[in-house]
Amino acid sequence: MKAMIKRFTHLLLILCPLVSYGQFSVNIKYLFGQSDILDEQLFSQDGMQASLEYGFRLKEKRLEFHPGLGYRTTWNKEALEGYINSVDFDFNTAIYPFDFAGDCDCPTWSKDGTLFKKGFFFEVGPGIAYQTLHRTIITTPGNPTIQQRVDINSSEVVFKIGAAAGLDIGISEQITLTPMVSMTWLSSEEWKGLYREVDSPVGTLDDYTYIGAGLRLAYKPDPKRRRRF
Repeated sequence: MKAMIKRFTHLLLILCPLVSYGQFSVNIKYLFGQSDILDEQLFSQDGMQASLEYGFRLKEKRLEFHPGLGYRTTWNKEALEGYINSVDFDFNTAIYPFDFAGDCDCPTWSKDGTLFKKGFFFEVGPGIAYQTLHRTIITTPGNPTIQQRVDINSSEVVFKIGAAAGLDIGISEQITLTPMVSMTWLSSEEWKGLYREVDSPVGTLDDYTYIGAGLRLAYKPDPKRRRRF
């Protein structure tokens, strides 16, 4: 995981001479899990993800980058046996197809043209996550009147790829609100505790995806500032 983060850091350094502005944002989304395996094994899948991002773009082109560090979790529902949490690093890249060579220096509040033309974008986001599965199993070993609680936790590094669409809405010259929808696919990994039996071997989770719906709130410290490298 450290090696992967180091590679992302090197990529940021390479891109720095090309950027023309920087902004900070908070990205919060509700997650809808889509795994038959997790459904069968009574794992909670719906949850939330919150990320802190730093945004920058190419000069004179509507290609923007939003690397971010976030925390993701599913609800620990009493009726279910397991839940998931994760620390995620995502390198989101957005392209504005209807205004790729436009004049927008975001937010769209201060620019000419229609909101959809200036603000609509597609985004792709490769990433890496340190993900943990938590499971609690109630057993009755040898005596049905005595219950034993067994907690199983297993952690793995997983790779992610996400695709999203959104619309930038300029609230002021410094603040932009962006509703977004996304889909994320996670790599196949083996997990201890994936199956309900206490002494079962590890199981493979190879169908885990989730849909996200949420908002990104971006703040640009000084709308007139231009970075020079």
